[in-house]
Amino acid sequence: MPVTQTYSLRLGADRRGKLEEIARRKDRDLSYVIRKAIDEYIERHQHDPDGD
Repeated sequence: MPVTQTYSLRLGADRRGKLEEIARRKDRDLSYVIRKAIDEYIERHQHDPDGD
């Protein structure tokens, strides 16, 4: 079984463009930038109480 899984998501042109610009400036691929954003979200919210 692979260590990673592939997911798809829908992004509006504005969000995708902003992410692509960040990736270009940091000389990273888009997948890396998205993974880092998810990592930061998890870190920030992993201890939140249940609910929104």
